[in-house]
Amino acid sequence: MVLVALVVSLTANASHLLGGHIQVIQQGLSDTAEITVSLFSDPQGIGLGTSVNLSEYKLSNGAYQTNGSISLSQDTTYTWQGHNVAEYRGIVIRTAGNYRWVYTNCCRGMLTNATSAMNSNFTIAIDYRKTGVGVPNSAPILFNQLPMNWVVNDTAQTIILAFDPDGDSVVVEKDDAINQYANFTFVPLSPFNQLDNYGTYSVDPNGTVTWGPTTVGKFGTGYTVSEYRNGTLIGLNRIQQVYNTVVGSTPSIPWPFIQVNHDLVNGDSTEIYIQSTNTTNTELYIPETDLTKTSDSTWVLENLQVGIYRAVARVTNGSSNNDYQFTFIVRSTIGIEENTVSSNMQYKVYDWYGRYLGTSLENQKGFLILRYSNGKTEKVFCN
Repeated sequence: MVLVALVVSLTANASHLLGGHIQVIQQGLSDTAEITVSLFSDPQGIGLGTSVNLSEYKLSNGAYQTNGSISLSQDTTYTWQGHNVAEYRGIVIRTAGNYRWVYTNCCRGMLTNATSAMNSNFTIAIDYRKTGVGVPNSAPILFNQLPMNWVVNDTAQTIILAFDPDGDSVVVEKDDAINQYANFTFVPLSPFNQLDNYGTYSVDPNGTVTWGPTTVGKFGTGYTVSEYRNGTLIGLNRIQQVYNTVVGSTPSIPWPFIQVNHDLVNGDSTEIYIQSTNTTNTELYIPETDLTKTSDSTWVLENLQVGIYRAVARVTNGSSNNDYQFTFIVRSTIGIEENTVSSNMQYKVYDWYGRYLGTSLENQKGFLILRYSNGKTEKVFCN
């Protein structure tokens, strides 16, 4: 018997979906989780419906099996770079296990890199491990939207800022534009040409997407955001996005683009100033901080705690946007040395981007992440 997972909402037919992703956030340490679906659509298409359905699957005996479906209600609508955005939310209660939620709908609209897209489906999905009660696990949270426009014959970058609230490692990779989920397999558009056929294109595991498009058009692509705990894959988010390449100019931030003017200590506050050119708007994303924008180019961070913070600055104009990544350190009042550990201890060592480095701190330098067999995670500095 052939099973095809295809969920279609008639109210969204021919909505020309341009991007989307699914997020799952555990509520406390319970069996309850909130699921959010974000969809981007062409304003010239039919409006998105007031609800969406997700097909649910659960891993059993090494394979995903059909486990019903769930319905999410539209919660928020807004526009992003001239396109419609709708967010759908719902609460589920699930016991421990590995779950997969899939959203499939028609239609994509025309794509330069996939001639069959007009008659093809749009599919996003997430694999999520529900841990037992008392053990935290939320899927990595996506903090910033992907851009809709890139400037042709100009190289820029966008950053998929995926933050894991449980301290799990996150790795971003490029993926195909997905058509459907059939026979428990994700099927890409066919024919489909990846973006590196239309200019230099790369995706760094830290989420930095760099592209220098050479052709004006509309291009579909995908990304995976993988979640690792103690070196084991426990979740995977399949993101879809459509980019328009246009004639215009790209905004920028001169180097050095970010400066923090003094050493930060636990509980301190600081001001960050970002100078940019050819820009109409600047945004700053820093997970787990009390961040306030005080002017078009200035932010204040208050009550900072010890740790290493990853931030993304985004500058935007009428044509496109450009993202810049930086980190800064908040030290304890007695210095970062309090986090130094013995190189004789047994653990797995990862760099800041989740790349596995081995089981010893010997000969390692800089800021690292240690993952112990009991599930504990520690950020350390080696010099």
